[in-house]
Amino acid sequence: MIRFRRRGRRDEGHSYCEGKREYKMPTNIKLYDGTTDPEDHLGRFASAANSSEWPMPVWCRMFQQTLDGPARGWFKRLPANSIGEWAYLREAFTTRYSVRKACFKEPHEITKIIRRANKSLSLFKERWTVETGFIMGVSEIMKISSFMDSLKCPELAKLFSDKAPTTVNGMMKRLVDFVRSEKAFAQTELP
Repeated sequence: MIRFRRRGRRDEGHSYCEGKREYKMPTNIKLYDGTTDPEDHLGRFASAANSSEWPMPVWCRMFQQTLDGPARGWFKRLPANSIGEWAYLREAFTTRYSVRKACFKEPHEITKIIRRANKSLSLFKERWTVETGFIMGVSEIMKISSFMDSLKCPELAKLFSDKAPTTVNGMMKRLVDFVRSEKAFAQTELP
């Protein structure tokens, strides 16, 4: 379902053709998933569009390629032909995601994210990931330290203390592996 009035043709990947000219998305534009500052994303996108000298209709076509996850879902749910120009899209996007900006927290707030009693490791991981998305300026080491301190799981703490993770992604991968092994062990029938 197309959200804009058609003028050009869409190619696969991160480009858009209108007339005889092809427009490409700069590689430095990160995908927006709805968990960070929408004004920052709009600013980066507008800067790229201005420096590439895109006409306004191209802005709308290219902007949809910068959305991911829930933000892409929001875009897909816009009524067909509801966006006629960049100003309307920018306003709809800002209205939808400006709440996120108000949710940002100070870096020290990361120490307040703790695992609650009787909550699974998987649920805590999901909540921790969402909440830390609103906390800017926290180093990777501080994130790892805070997460490990908040787990309240001696078996996992021992696993991490044998070889401490060096990245948040590596830590999360090890957590997922641990949870899978615990589930597999719990489902194993012993003779």
